[in-house]
Amino acid sequence: MIILNTTFFAEEAVAPELLAWLRNVYEKAVEAAGLFTGVELVRVLEPSEPGAVSFACRCGCGSLDAARSWHDSSAVLVRDELKQRWGQRVLWFSTYMERL
Repeated sequence: MIILNTTFFAEEAVAPELLAWLRNVYEKAVEAAGLFTGVELVRVLEPSEPGAVSFACRCGCGSLDAARSWHDSSAVLVRDELKQRWGQRVLWFSTYMERL
């Protein structure tokens, strides 16, 4: 099982709005793809820096190729919306992992 984990770092001031967007837009786009199982949105408890909040979206996928394909094509449109809304106030990175 492949896990696509995308972590979002945000200024504390925009965290409530970002969380709503993650639930209503990003998570729904992941689910609509039909490739992922066990989609989970979590808050990172240890802040990366003062005044910042982090959330992660964790998605299981049957293959690395399928996860990469979605991440590099469909997810770009969703992340473009994120950039337009918050610019540098919200940053993100993705990691591919394998369940052992």
